[in-house]
Amino acid sequence: MPPPSYHQDLSVVDRRVLRTGLGVLFRGSWKHRRLFAWAFISGVAFALLQVYSATVIGQVTDEVIVPAFEHGNPGLGAVVSGAALIFWVAIGRAITVAGRRVLAAMTQFSLYADYRHQLARQYIELPLSWHRRHPTGQLMSNVNADVEAMWFVMAPFPFALGTVAMLIYALGSIATSDLWLGVIAFVLIPVIITINVFYQRVAAPLVTRGQRLRAEVSEVAHESFDGANVVKALGREAQETTRFTDSSFRLRDAMIRVGYVRGWFDPMMDALPNLGVIAVIVIGAWRIQQGVIDTGTLVSVSYLFTLMALPLRSIGWVLGDLPRLVVGWGRVRTVLQARSDRSFGDAQVATGGPVAMEFDRVSFRYHDGGSHGRQALTTAPASGRAAQSAGADSPLVLDQVDARLDPAAGARVVALVGATGSGKSTMALLATRLMDVDDGVVVLDGRPVSDYADEAIPAQVATALQQAFIFDDSVRDNVTLGEPYDDEQVWAALRIAQADRFVHGLSAGLDTVLGERGGSLSGGQRQRIALARAIVRQPRLLVLDDATSACDPTVEAAILDGLRALDTSVLVVAYRKATIALADEVVFLADGRVAGRGRHRDLLATNAAYRSLVNAYDEAAIARALLEESGADEDADETAGARR
Repeated sequence: MPPPSYHQDLSVVDRRVLRTGLGVLFRGSWKHRRLFAWAFISGVAFALLQVYSATVIGQVTDEVIVPAFEHGNPGLGAVVSGAALIFWVAIGRAITVAGRRVLAAMTQFSLYADYRHQLARQYIELPLSWHRRHPTGQLMSNVNADVEAMWFVMAPFPFALGTVAMLIYALGSIATSDLWLGVIAFVLIPVIITINVFYQRVAAPLVTRGQRLRAEVSEVAHESFDGANVVKALGREAQETTRFTDSSFRLRDAMIRVGYVRGWFDPMMDALPNLGVIAVIVIGAWRIQQGVIDTGTLVSVSYLFTLMALPLRSIGWVLGDLPRLVVGWGRVRTVLQARSDRSFGDAQVATGGPVAMEFDRVSFRYHDGGSHGRQALTTAPASGRAAQSAGADSPLVLDQVDARLDPAAGARVVALVGATGSGKSTMALLATRLMDVDDGVVVLDGRPVSDYADEAIPAQVATALQQAFIFDDSVRDNVTLGEPYDDEQVWAALRIAQADRFVHGLSAGLDTVLGERGGSLSGGQRQRIALARAIVRQPRLLVLDDATSACDPTVEAAILDGLRALDTSVLVVAYRKATIALADEVVFLADGRVAGRGRHRDLLATNAAYRSLVNAYDEAAIARALLEESGADEDADETAGARR
């Protein structure tokens, strides 16, 4: 039976929580069965030594303490043997408790690592469309808070199982000592277990809400930090602080309620064994007067009741954390069971030379309700709130689009031109098979892209995006991404990307660490590093989505000249005239349809809409360049004045 949804009120399904939670625990125990088996053996040994220590105390009472009161001298041999017995039992308890804790922790952290690895692998394998529906903060919560919620209870689990052995042994020992004392134990232990179960039922929905709010706080925090530039630029610090504060306070209130419930549960669990000790002393004194038991037996049973408090609490720890485990398991399992509807064949993309690619009557819409265009190239929605509102399919982004990259026919460099939202970036996604078409087919070297193996297309198709992502690593590692390219190949790629000069000027050259998201670089420098990352792989198809938009026109022209010298096909999303003019063919998109196709100069002459758009783009680019140049001159004047 599947585990209950973490959105359900778990107080209604406490039996399923118990069954599901224990099932997950035993599954995790079996996964690392050797470690867990030794942890369990250590737990059982500790529990049995706990009971045996009570027997030893009773024996020492009869043989040493009582004779000391009666005769004044219990005998040196009895004192030494009693002390030695207590000492060795204490050593055994110390060894077994240390072994249990270490081995249980090893099992717990091994499970943390296993499931985090599984989730990370699943994130990589799931398609971009799935990531668009799940905020990054939620995915981080799955990997951290939810995995920890699943296996946090693994630490006391071997102890709790050992407690079962202790209870059986203790009940048998008490019952054989005296029937009336056994009655106290048989009444007290079920009461403690019943209170534990009741606590589980009360705490379950509270813990469920707390776990869900942890994920919400993580999502809001990640969104605020990731969008720090927007927040600061638009003066939204107060609003974002309020939003985060509200989420944090909701989590605080939920966890206070959990603490309130645990606040009366813990004292009750502490008090019950002590009440049992009082009952044992009262009944035991009466039984001693009757001559049925001796003083050592009463001391042994009383001491055993005091020792039972902590082990019985371990059962409560496990039962109390089962709701949290089930919540975490439900969230993690949702990710692990997610499946892509994309199909792959076993064909490989041939190596060497530019590829031929064709878009044959391609139609596409975003089925997650997300927006289209350049935003589609992000790996997650920009806002968790946007993701929550997603659901309905968007209108067609591409409608019966035909386009062709055909090096044999002289169309090796193709530019996609169109207004914002016309479908240019979506075509870039489809070309790299980060998305799949709804209708029509994308053909690569004469085969539909779905015929190729999973890793075949990324091996021969490289992408550089407008929003260049830079890792907090060296220049070399940002370009190679761990692949075995030598420094000569890295420098060659940097030269084509017009990045070699500024990299030479960095403090440590290729070994310079660029900081988180390349914070030490300008936007154009980040784009050129990302472009070099694509070029060094010597792809047969290079897809550029405004990948040089932050570079000045002179640098962009040099980059494109360098790309033309490569033996590769290029699909470029462009808006500058200088960039478009270098293309062998231009595909003009309007409202998801092809509104024109041909050479740049021909479209300028024959297509009024194209001419108007490109001229508007060019005028905007010129104005921006002039503003940047003016700003640079003003900065230079101010610097010179300051020096004077």
